[in-house]
Amino acid sequence: MALLYYLSILALVACWEPPDDRQPRPLHQSPYAAAIAAASRAVERDPNSAVAHRNLADAYARDGKMAAALAAYEQAVALQPDYAKAQTELAIVLTRLNRHAEALALLEEVTRTTPEYAWAQMALGLLYFRQAQYEQAVAAHRRAVALQADYGEAWYNLGEAQLKLNDYAAAEAAYTRAIAADSTVAKYRHGRGAALYKRRQYAAAVAELQRAVVLDSLFAPARFILGNALLRSGQPEEGRRQLALYNELEKQEKLLAGLRTTLIRTPDKAELYHKIGALYGQRGQYDQAHLYYVQALDRNPNFAPSYHNLGNLYLRRGQVTEAMSLFRQARYADSTYVLAHLALGNALMMQQAFAQALASYERGLHFEPDNARLQRGAALARKFGAASQTPD
Repeated sequence: MALLYYLSILALVACWEPPDDRQPRPLHQSPYAAAIAAASRAVERDPNSAVAHRNLADAYARDGKMAAALAAYEQAVALQPDYAKAQTELAIVLTRLNRHAEALALLEEVTRTTPEYAWAQMALGLLYFRQAQYEQAVAAHRRAVALQADYGEAWYNLGEAQLKLNDYAAAEAAYTRAIAADSTVAKYRHGRGAALYKRRQYAAAVAELQRAVVLDSLFAPARFILGNALLRSGQPEEGRRQLALYNELEKQEKLLAGLRTTLIRTPDKAELYHKIGALYGQRGQYDQAHLYYVQALDRNPNFAPSYHNLGNLYLRRGQVTEAMSLFRQARYADSTYVLAHLALGNALMMQQAFAQALASYERGLHFEPDNARLQRGAALARKFGAASQTPD
């Protein structure tokens, strides 16, 4: 009975999240690293191809390697000066590197020479918005939606700029067009809710913002305005609860933003990717956590904590064999990392491999003799191992 109880607890931990039918990305095959390798080969085959250099730049940018991305984009534009897509993406990289004046000059040039390119118009609007030039932002986003009437992101950004100009009716109309383009995006709902709140239509704002948090429970700004709208509509208890949720989510968002900013300066530091992955894991965003752990290992193949945390993600999917492989890799990378010994022991217990589980717990206890979890695991492994040897 005790054995069944213990195994049920381990199974509950492993299956806390419903099994994902999609296969996780191969451990050592970061999608960005693979894309960089493929694009590099394409550049080697055709060094005069602007498209090949742009593809390489895009892969570098997605992997957070901004300096390499910048060089590759510059090469693409040098090979094809009228390559609007590469120019726009180069401006975005310049923005991420805080080179805003250069980015602005480039986007103004792109929108002058290629005025029909809606994405460049929207990127220009976003940069104007960032610099608090809201009227110019409105004009740029209007050009974008004039070019592409169903451009939900541009409609949303138009609403954001109009909100800053206190044109609440126009902002609500823009957010409504964004929702018409895609009704499943939480921030579009949040935007309309914010405009309704500004117009003091609190009941309508609550309804829209509640839709936003259903679509994305982690979207902090919607919780903030929802909380205030509830307070103003006579629902103080729920309003305070939403504001408390906002405060917690906002702390996480600020920490994530700070870590991402640091990554731009130090893109090869495995510990930063691991910290971001751990935060995403705490928020239940397991796909993002998986990606950042893989990126950590791409930077440092001997970083034991990321192997361990990846193993926990596999365990959540019910993929015990894969998880055990990762826990063993963590031990191989750092034999003193006792969490890997503990996790491997727990996984072996789930498979009723009691002798092997005991060995794993005892290896961990060699490094931390007073570790209570390892001690409990070892005691249970001995108990259940002895019971399994007793004839019925």
